[in-house]
Amino acid sequence: MSNILVISKVKNKILGFQFENDILCRIHDFQSESLVGNTYCGYVKDVVKNINAAFVEFDENKKGFLSLSNIPYSIKQGDKILVQVTSDKMKTKDYLLTWKLNLASEQVVLTVGDTGVNISKKIKDKNIREELKKAFLDISNDEYGFILRTDSVMYTIEELRRQAEQLVLRYREYQNKMTYTKPKTAVYIKHHVVDICREFVNKLNGTIITDVENIYQQLMENHIQVIWNDDSKINLVNKYSLEKHIRNALSKHVWLKSGAYLIIEHTEAMTVIDVNTGKADMHTDRKKTITQINKEAAKEIARQLKVRNISGTIVVDFINMEQMFYDELISYMRQCISADFTLCSVIDITKLGLMEITRKKQAKPLLEIVTDEL
Repeated sequence: MSNILVISKVKNKILGFQFENDILCRIHDFQSESLVGNTYCGYVKDVVKNINAAFVEFDENKKGFLSLSNIPYSIKQGDKILVQVTSDKMKTKDYLLTWKLNLASEQVVLTVGDTGVNISKKIKDKNIREELKKAFLDISNDEYGFILRTDSVMYTIEELRRQAEQLVLRYREYQNKMTYTKPKTAVYIKHHVVDICREFVNKLNGTIITDVENIYQQLMENHIQVIWNDDSKINLVNKYSLEKHIRNALSKHVWLKSGAYLIIEHTEAMTVIDVNTGKADMHTDRKKTITQINKEAAKEIARQLKVRNISGTIVVDFINMEQMFYDELISYMRQCISADFTLCSVIDITKLGLMEITRKKQAKPLLEIVTDEL
């Protein structure tokens, strides 16, 4: 049982394979630098009033879509505006930008435009939630608020407030830069490789191993423990069967231990997942077997969404079962996706027995990252 992040070059792509308890749960793109989380002094190229949005240029010739919903000040063409990238450019879609900046430390997030104090839903103790909320009310205001992450319960109020105060100073620094910075200039660049690796080590007590020299040097310079693979007899791609993991993550068919299988189809509007009985033994208690297969499928679907980074609308056609069992299946599916690294929600099951799931779009899906190369 171990948590390992293997970073290697697979078919000319630098990828990070994250194994938790020896099960692949995520594939990171370390080849192309995502802009998500970066903050810029943007230039308002155009304001489109009928959709209450603006097109903003940033970082030289890049352009993003900015919703003006609930923005507390008016903007016009030619203005400078502080924006943060929330989603990378995907195919024909521009970058998505927001004026609601998020500035994060390890346990605290400052949220511009979202006021008040919000506590991680995973902190269940009402007394602790109330204590944390009360401790931050005096430093939140009409301009910004705070989110306290799950592991904030491991720290003292003084330590958490210190992090919050540092975030406020950072935010004021960003605002000051706006007064003398030229439009289309970066105010803050998020170092994704370093951030991902640091979080993996700190939160999961994980081990990082790589054979990519520049990644190794970058992590060493940032004091992140990493193992250099110098075994000339077997490289990381072969040692951890990385190409096989990629092929499996791109396959339409996913076999389950029961003998049942999934079919994953991507369309322009949504991702459709079909659950089939396949080779499963249906000769015993049929109702019980179907319930078990659907639960097994739900658990695997939750993993596939993370590994493939599938986003948008997902529709799942589970094996038909009695109506009374669907509520239990919805509850189990929600439990399975609760550990997802991005916002994922089970909406409901339609009258036709199709489960509707939504998953927030951020980074590119695995299919788009590696299909051209493999």
